[in-house]
Amino acid sequence: MAIAHCHFRSRRHSGTPFHLRERVLTIDHDSRISPRAPFERALAAERAVVSDIQAFGYDTDGAGQTASDVNPLPVWYLVRQDLYLNEQTTAFLVVRWKHTLRATELN
Repeated sequence: MAIAHCHFRSRRHSGTPFHLRERVLTIDHDSRISPRAPFERALAAERAVVSDIQAFGYDTDGAGQTASDVNPLPVWYLVRQDLYLNEQTTAFLVVRWKHTLRATELN
């Protein structure tokens, strides 16, 4: 699990509330699993800070055993995460992640 903290400073010194939007899209995936639906949510800033908890390696089937127990090669997802401020239509940051049950890597 990882917690990302984003600290923001406004050049305009406006007191307007803002939020961080994220959209996560599966780019590619292991053939043994189904692709995940696109995910989008908004995170409100509190005191100019947004925190996002990233949980990786969870077995969504709930079978009690991981793919690495069944097969020596872990299943994987390659995802693209676009980050936006408020209602902007252009992402200010694009991150590509590779998720397995054992590790997460920035690509």
